[in-house]
Amino acid sequence: MPGTPPAGFSATVGALAPGDHVLLAEAALELHTAGRGADQVTSLLERLVGRLGLGEGALYVPAVIAGGEMRIADPTELSVDVRDQSGTVLGVLRCRPRHEAAEPALRALAAHTGVALGGAGHLREVEHDVAGVRQVAERFQDSLLPELPTVEHTTLAVAYRAASREAKVGGDFYDVVPLPGGHVLIVVGDVVGKGIVAAVHTSIITQTLRALALQGLELDDLLARADIQVRWQREELIATLWCGLYEPETGELSFASLGHPPALLLRAGGDHLRLELHGLPLGLRDLLPEPPEVRTRRLEPRDLLVLYTDGVVEASRDYFAGQDALLAAVAARHDEPVGEILVAALEELLLDAGHTDDAVMLLLRRR
Repeated sequence: MPGTPPAGFSATVGALAPGDHVLLAEAALELHTAGRGADQVTSLLERLVGRLGLGEGALYVPAVIAGGEMRIADPTELSVDVRDQSGTVLGVLRCRPRHEAAEPALRALAAHTGVALGGAGHLREVEHDVAGVRQVAERFQDSLLPELPTVEHTTLAVAYRAASREAKVGGDFYDVVPLPGGHVLIVVGDVVGKGIVAAVHTSIITQTLRALALQGLELDDLLARADIQVRWQREELIATLWCGLYEPETGELSFASLGHPPALLLRAGGDHLRLELHGLPLGLRDLLPEPPEVRTRRLEPRDLLVLYTDGVVEASRDYFAGQDALLAAVAARHDEPVGEILVAALEELLLDAGHTDDAVMLLLRRR
């Protein structure tokens, strides 16, 4: 074959000199870079042949395209099989070698390419499987984020913001359930954990609370029994929870917090209250067997109740500053429609903070 080897490659026929192995090792590392797709691998192979001075006109031809014409008759060209780890021919590398020492190097590159392509194929399979699991998980999550019901004398708005752009599966949740007799169960919570396990735990909590609420229990008894039942179903389950029973006709609200951030109550007259309550998270009742503290407030017309998870106030990495920012964002828009307040407040609190936790905010205004 005409030509001389480039600087760094020996002219040894049929074997690689020690210096050649260094260059090939560096090229192999590029081929095996994690995350490369098949097209990226084969495109890199073609570039490496030219960059290392091994040949001209390098072209990778997949076996599905080449079919039975895998060999070439041109004596100036070389055709090298690219095989995966099982020995299956994936395609061929064709080029015009620049010197006799190029052939072993080309075959070595082809071998590395075969392994890299096998890894790329496995990566596609994994990504496909992950995408399928993610889709199922997201549909499950959607089923746990119900549409808000129509409640007399009341306007409601809610938003869920997932921390991950890739999947919106997390442990933050809400529920609003009209009950026989006129009361409405209102829940906002945050399960410890992420992903599908957290979503399963969320389902257990919401279904348990609904079932107990339908029995007409007082709130302290309802939450005490809920703790027992969820721990019986999932011993490892822990969640913070704000739970209330609201009477739309009178505005009467009884509520409790199990380790959850305090609700905000913005009075129509301008007073702002943090509804601070003490209580251990759901799942830790053994540490404090007394029933959770329950308080009551009466919501007057135009009063605004703000419920949220810690992802809303911890986006700035300062919990107390986040609470102040939330109060300021909502108070500044108190007279706006609740849907507009919700969107504007979340954008202000989360957009520039690059939040890394899921976030739920629910607003209730008595008309």
